[in-house]
Parts: sequence; structure tokens; C-alpha cells
Amino acid sequence: MDTRIQFFVRGARSETTDALREYAIRRLSFAVKRFTHRVRQLTVRLVDENGPRRGVDARCSITADLVDGGQLFVEATAARPFAAITLAAGRLSEALRREADRHAVHRAGPAGTSAHRAEGRLRVS
Repeated sequence: MDTRIQFFVRGARSETTDALREYAIRRLSFAVKRFTHRVRQLTVRLVDENGPRRGVDARCSITADLVDGGQLFVEATAARPFAAITLAAGRLSEALRREADRHAVHRAGPAGTSAHRAEGRLRVS
């Protein structure tokens, strides 16, 4: 993956951070694979809001800097940090797909029209 990824973790031990970093890179490479030509840089922030008290408190936020100068921001919260990364990566993939659809050039005419009907030539035999 050619996209640069910045990874920030707050509230975890160093061995956990390394495992989370590797997991996030793998999940993001799958999520962004179709859109690498549109993404310049990804910033991943993983925060454990409640510390060791557990609960739904692992929040993953991802900011995607796009080649055209735009930005996308997604976030997800889950009980486990790995699940939060998975959810946020899925949301990023969906946001990138919508962004690509928004900028796509649609060359076909309206649905259900053909060249003959559009010109008004209807042949009756």
C-alpha cells in the first residue's frame, strides 16, 4: 500500500500498540485497496476513553486526506479496540465509495431510453 499511515494510540501498552498498529494497517489496506489512487494519507487515532475499567470505550477515528485536497473523517466506538478499528475501516471504505460515486462521470443517458426513442424515430410495421 503506497498510502502513508500515521498511527496514534492513547491508553495502551507498547506491545499492545504494535499489535494494534499491524492490525490497523492490514484492515485499512483491505478497506482502501480500490481507492489508493484517491488517498494521500491516513491518520488513525485509537483512544481508550475509560482506561482499564472496560465498557464500550475504545474509539477509533480515521482521517483520510484525499489527493484532490478534500478530507474524510470517520469514527467508531466498540468494547474492544480491534473491533473499533474494523468498524471504522468499514465506514471509511463506504465513505470513499460514496465520494468516488459523487465524482464519477456517468456517460449513459437516463435509464430506459435508447438512441431511437430519444430521437423520436419509432418504426411501426
